[in-house]
Amino acid sequence: MLCSSCARCPKPAALSFGRVLAWACLTLFALGLTESVFAETETFRPTDDARIVETLRERPLDRTDLEFRQMRQALRRNPAALPVALRVAQRAIEIARRDSDPRYLGYAEAALVPFGSGSARPKSVRLFDAIILQSNHHFDESLAVLGEILAADPGDAQAWLTQASILQVQARYAEARASCAHLGPLGARAYEIACEAEIDSLTGEAHVALETINGLIAELEPAGATTGNSGASAPIPAWLVIIRAEMAERMGQFDLAERDYQAAVLAHSDAYAKAAYADFLLDRDRPLEVITLLQGDQRADPLLLRLALAYQAAHRAELAGSIEALKARFAAAHLRGDTVHLREEARFTLHLENDPVAALRLAELDWAVQKEPADARGLLEAASLAHDRATIETVKSALGGLEDQRLAPLLR
Repeated sequence: MLCSSCARCPKPAALSFGRVLAWACLTLFALGLTESVFAETETFRPTDDARIVETLRERPLDRTDLEFRQMRQALRRNPAALPVALRVAQRAIEIARRDSDPRYLGYAEAALVPFGSGSARPKSVRLFDAIILQSNHHFDESLAVLGEILAADPGDAQAWLTQASILQVQARYAEARASCAHLGPLGARAYEIACEAEIDSLTGEAHVALETINGLIAELEPAGATTGNSGASAPIPAWLVIIRAEMAERMGQFDLAERDYQAAVLAHSDAYAKAAYADFLLDRDRPLEVITLLQGDQRADPLLLRLALAYQAAHRAELAGSIEALKARFAAAHLRGDTVHLREEARFTLHLENDPVAALRLAELDWAVQKEPADARGLLEAASLAHDRATIETVKSALGGLEDQRLAPLLR
């Protein structure tokens, strides 16, 4: 799956939870760790003028994009206007998550430059600093900033939620649960329930967690509405639909999972929802549906990867061009020192370049800091094909009570 933290960090000021708790990508890698893996990377230079290495915007500007441009123009006229800067930063983060486009995180950072440095910055700016760090996979730095914010203001629900999200992705479940517990008393009861249920689902209480989420959905759902109807937006928040879809898929309840994935894509068609549903379809050997779902979304690296996997499964001629484009993007990321999509690169290396040894090295780096079920799966698949039994046993012991039918064959 898409690095879940990249797209799911809660939205400031609105307490948006977008599968939330693990929607905050993490990956702080010391330079010494990455050099050994990336030292031999060469810049990709196309030799054919007809080769397409990047596709620019394929859709017209929508209302969100136009409003964002207007906000940036207003900020240029008065760069010291804090309310305007905060609106620009928030909208930039929303677009970055929607499109899986890290450039918008840079726009968010730039908007906040005039407001001091370090702990001297206003608390509202510091919260954005933490979320941008989280989105860029600098989790330790993000937690440090969040710790300062919460020490000064224990009543900041957004900070508790963001902290819980990071800790969950790191598999620090007891600490994450403690952060979740602060949300209810601060007026965010639904978030507390979902937060704790998702942790339950990862720690041996999957059936209880699913019952909890079903109860919360029933409580929030308008009378007479049904969840997951194709052709209509989900009547409940998309982040909650995604939480239940992923729980159901891990438990083998595929009909429920598919209904919820479809509802989430219809209600909140961002990169995470599409990637999650694409992975579900790929696992069901339905590549043509993935191609239909993702056509026009090649700009987002995680979605291009899934499109390439669908081309491979469907024996489509477009596969070669997609592989070359992904190679170029990963090479460019290495030059920037960007390790945001290590999970995706490991999957690309394993399944599209057929190099389990190199894929295993990448997956191990990813697992060192990010321990969601998708990370476990990537590491187990690479270890299995690389005949590394020791790594399989290490992951098996780390998973504890996780119930995930997708992992069972890999743990034998």
